[in-house]
Amino acid sequence: MGTTQRRTAASKPRTKTKRKPDYIMGPVPKDVFSLSHPEPPGPSARSLSELESLRLLVANPDLYDVADRVLPTRVPGDRGRPPAYPPYIYLIFLASISIFKTAEKACANFEEEDMWKTVREGVRQHRGNVAADGLPEIGPKRHHWHDFRVTMLDALHNLRESSRDAWISQALAQGMLARKRRGSLVRPHRSQVITGDGTVARPASSQTEEFTFDEKTGTRKRHRVDPDATIQLEGGDREIYGNKIVSFSVRDECSPHSRIILNVDTARHQSEVLDPDRKEEARVALRLAMEIRARAPGNHTVVYDKAWRGVHRSPLIRAGLLIFTRQYDGLKPQPLKKYRYESTECVHDVYAAEGRACERLISVEEKTLYNPIPVREVEYRDGEESRFYHILEMPCRKGSHVERIPVYETREDRVLDPRTKRMRFNRAEHLRIIPPVTEAGERLIGFRQDSESSFSTLDETHRLRRIPAYGADGALLIYIGYAWARNSVALGITRRTR
Repeated sequence: MGTTQRRTAASKPRTKTKRKPDYIMGPVPKDVFSLSHPEPPGPSARSLSELESLRLLVANPDLYDVADRVLPTRVPGDRGRPPAYPPYIYLIFLASISIFKTAEKACANFEEEDMWKTVREGVRQHRGNVAADGLPEIGPKRHHWHDFRVTMLDALHNLRESSRDAWISQALAQGMLARKRRGSLVRPHRSQVITGDGTVARPASSQTEEFTFDEKTGTRKRHRVDPDATIQLEGGDREIYGNKIVSFSVRDECSPHSRIILNVDTARHQSEVLDPDRKEEARVALRLAMEIRARAPGNHTVVYDKAWRGVHRSPLIRAGLLIFTRQYDGLKPQPLKKYRYESTECVHDVYAAEGRACERLISVEEKTLYNPIPVREVEYRDGEESRFYHILEMPCRKGSHVERIPVYETREDRVLDPRTKRMRFNRAEHLRIIPPVTEAGERLIGFRQDSESSFSTLDETHRLRRIPAYGADGALLIYIGYAWARNSVALGITRRTR
């Protein structure tokens, strides 16, 4: 890789200066997006011991099924001895790395009688006495894990897809992602809201150069460098060296430890020359959301960050998902329609500004004023392509006017302008089904803390907040194990509660 990509994570972060708009926004009106009461705070989640987390992990029946279906008992063409343990033991070991923080500690714990007995009891419950009694007296050692890890990386694609299907099925079985809408379009039930985000997983080593020269000793040192890690931005302006991981999750309302990771994959980062707009994360997130939609159809709300632009939101909205993201900075107001009413002899010039329909006016200081128009109702119409509408109640001194405007990409919008060769109007970029600067929007923004909390837990469950693996595939494998550990906790806690 080039020198630009190999900068250390300690380099000076980029600073962004926000340009002040040359217009004035009117006050946010009281309308359908105003909530009568705020979101109630949920109970705090209690801490789980390592032993309890392991018990919940080995009690997950889906883990055994996925391992038996995806992971081979013998590598094709290998004439040597078969693995010392069944495939599901290695998947348990992978997930336990996130419980014990490192593979070394996982090996050490699996040599303890109580810990290994817990694993054998889980095997006895799901695979019978013969399988449990046939296991060795202690768990896998480091060389067992490293040998089978290569097999897991070879089967990574199938492991990711099978795990995804099992996780989504678990969410459906626990009453989340119901096909029939729970709550309303504006205020969906917590279990109908899918939150997504991307994070940079730091590799096991922070070295960015394979060779370094020590001027004092005159020696040349060789370092292990992650082949896929690059300098990436997190939080908009914070530079971190690592591999990008994108995931989506859902959780129940006021239920601690109920979060279920639904889907995950890596976003292969490219250089600024190959990908100047850094769109890879957005494309991966779009694909993952579509995969969830195909396996859990229903009226769901998906919350993501500003990496999604109009081109990413449009296909998801057509698929029937209500997409919520914050408004991208620097967008200029765009004209929507000029309404003329002959009966009252009035004209209303409507623009799209800061994610919603506004009437364009001129203030007494001769400045442009965009006055948000109250939305009476949000309509949803299903079909070959799903459609969302805002029912506007346009204030007027001669009597309010009611208009319906689409807040999805219409066929007329997709017509190319012969002059610019672009779409006539990028509606999904300038209009939001739920505008960000509203009480309903602030509620959904608060749900994104779940994704950030999940990534924070990922960092904290590994030593020095580093993923114990090299390469994008290695980081994804560790995250899949982490997701199995977290989802098994959600499954076990829900069963106890019920």
